[in-house]
Amino acid sequence: MLTQIWLFEIGFVIVLGLGEMISTSLFNITTCEAFERGAHFDIYDITSSRWKIIYFWSKNTEINPITFSLVSKQRLDKFKAVVNAVDPQLNPEWHKATLFMEPRRGVEILLLYAGTPGAFRAVVKVNQKVKVRPVPGPLMKLADLRMKTEGRYMGMMCCEDMTAFALARVNEVPSTEEECVGAAASLGLRGPGGRSHIYLKNIARTEL
Repeated sequence: MLTQIWLFEIGFVIVLGLGEMISTSLFNITTCEAFERGAHFDIYDITSSRWKIIYFWSKNTEINPITFSLVSKQRLDKFKAVVNAVDPQLNPEWHKATLFMEPRRGVEILLLYAGTPGAFRAVVKVNQKVKVRPVPGPLMKLADLRMKTEGRYMGMMCCEDMTAFALARVNEVPSTEEECVGAAASLGLRGPGGRSHIYLKNIARTEL
């Protein structure tokens, strides 16, 4: 089944050891340094919409809409309490908390401003879906993330494993492969091995 072939997790979860590094030569893909050069990113441009990954360089990707929200004190305090209880050694710079990202139910990512537009230190919290009792605590990890917008599209890169993603608002998702490739290229994302959401749809049709 399709769900057995693909473990659809956001690229940041790959850093937790739930996926593998993309197998392509570094000189053939966009680096984090190149991606973030001259980046434009405004948190208020992205929080009013839900986003969908339309092109990706990763072993796994997320098929659900991704939401971003500003950090409220109440939510930050709740998130902070969980992190400190499960893995106090992470010790992130809480005062730099900027955005929450939710790629799917059970996965919550806090983005900490890292000094330049679109540069973030991500605190990843993944709830473990198991039936054993007592239920184990969530998995935690820090990751270096880069984000930027170009026109109506948004790009993301995880610097540890060089996974990369191009996103569009859910009501503006491209309907052709050419549009998806063009969106990724407009964000400066290039390299072999990329795939689109249309590719995933074709796999689903084949499976059915």
